[in-house]
Formats: sequence, C-alpha cells, structure tokens
Amino acid sequence: MITASIFITTAVVALTGGALGSYAGVVASRGIVASSSGRSRCDSCGRTLQWFELVPLVSYPALRGHCRTCRATIGAGPLLWELGGAAVAIAVVLLLATRL
Repeated sequence: MITASIFITTAVVALTGGALGSYAGVVASRGIVASSSGRSRCDSCGRTLQWFELVPLVSYPALRGHCRTCRATIGAGPLLWELGGAAVAIAVVLLLATRL
C-alpha cells in the first residue's frame, strides 16, 4: 500500500531530479558559462521567459510546444531532459530503498 510519506518522498525526489535534469540540459545545450549568464529566453524572438514557463513538464504541454509570444516551435529537448532527470532520480531512490 502506498502511504502518504512514500508519495511525498517520491514527488520531492522527482521534482528535484527534474530540476537537476533541466539544468543539465541547459548546460549541455549552452555550455557552463552561457548557462549562468542571464535569464532564459526564447531562441527565436528573444523574449525573457516568465517563471511559469521555466517548468517544461507544465509549460510544454500547456503551450503545445510553442513560444507564447512568437509561436515558434520549441523542441522537445528541455522536456526530455526534465523527464529523464526525474526518472533517474526515482530509479536511484528505488534502488537504494531495495538495498536497505
């Protein structure tokens, strides 16, 4: 049976892994120096992204993979990095939990 504490722990681990995966994707695509300089922006029109647009798991489906301003197509890369980070984090926690 899934208890509330297991659900909360899994959610926190998934969110943390997703955030780390998202950052890893930014570093992989822009490089370490460029990733730490300035806010994220649309590659097409250059508009600075709002805070709610910085969570690909939410913003990508909500905006159907397009920029909110210029409607340019956004690749699935950021979404996949975030999903991958969450999956890896959950897998690591599950592996560690089975060994305890």
